[in-house]
Amino acid sequence: MSYETDLGKVKGLGSAKHGFGHWWMQRMSAVLLVPCGLYVLFSLIQIDAVSAVGVITWLHSPFNAGVTLLFALAGSYHGALGIQVVLEDYVHNHSINLVLQYLTKILMIVMVMTSVYAIATILLRINS
Repeated sequence: MSYETDLGKVKGLGSAKHGFGHWWMQRMSAVLLVPCGLYVLFSLIQIDAVSAVGVITWLHSPFNAGVTLLFALAGSYHGALGIQVVLEDYVHNHSINLVLQYLTKILMIVMVMTSVYAIATILLRINS
């Protein structure tokens, strides 16, 4: 038995008590994706011969590599946040939801590590 009113129970709290932070990070990652994505897109369009060699040459610039890495990191994070929302809304079995949430986070970490390795390899010419 609770002595709180219904308003007192929910005032200032979302259903999971972290909804605003999730919403805000999704918006901030989307805002970051726009300029980074446009820069990468227009920079790659301006390359005369779009080939592996041309893109590798373009990525040898630290600024281009940094913006591309930022785009990849923000994209992975934004995608993971979006998938989390879809899972929370449409997967009602708690066990399956939890497993899918963990798989999403693991996949995001793998994508981030792969992006960092690939761009660092090209930038630093580790594998010539």
